[in-house]
Amino acid sequence: MKSLPLDWHNNRLVIVVELLIAIILQILHANRIINSAIIFLFIIGWLSLRLRKSGWAYIGLSRPTNWLRTIGFGIIAGLAYQAISMWLIVPLLHKLTNKPLDLSQFESLRSNSTLLIISLVSVWIIAAFGEEMVYRGYLLNRISDLLERNQAAWIAAAIGSSVLFGYGHAYQGITGIIDTFLFGCVMAGLYLMRQRNLWLPIIAHGVYDTAALIMIFLGWYP
Repeated sequence: MKSLPLDWHNNRLVIVVELLIAIILQILHANRIINSAIIFLFIIGWLSLRLRKSGWAYIGLSRPTNWLRTIGFGIIAGLAYQAISMWLIVPLLHKLTNKPLDLSQFESLRSNSTLLIISLVSVWIIAAFGEEMVYRGYLLNRISDLLERNQAAWIAAAIGSSVLFGYGHAYQGITGIIDTFLFGCVMAGLYLMRQRNLWLPIIAHGVYDTAALIMIFLGWYP
């Protein structure tokens, strides 16, 4: 993959400022001062790439080598993690924290087919595409840029971006934050495993959320 020019846009101080803005936006969102941080982070990510004379393709929004394999693996990964999260991780976290997963904001989804359709469209646009482009694409890469993009840097970046991702779901309570952090680590792993191509985590994320919404709609979610 082509290296970016080493100019002031890649200066560590600039990267730190970008990451601090991301953290502030997450804090504002967690405290319900803003409805969502994703739109703001997406714009900042786009501006950052533009200033560096690059685009979303540089951070992985490019055609995968095999669409069928990517889609198939994404579906399997999304469904598998949903099952593991629902039946193992969340119950374990509930016992450890004594706090249940807070999905109260989805209560109105039960048996509401119109809201289900709207929610499915929303999660594919905002969560699957938006969150993966922001957290795995933009933020993970910027953290790695700060740490010189070696193997240790990518691992630290995967963890760091997942911490921000988890905190972005503070409305689900501490159990939801930890569960989402772990999910973020898995998505980061898929992203790095596919040589930083975003399509695999986008598909897996979309399938994961789709399964959750359908189960909530049907009243099957524990």
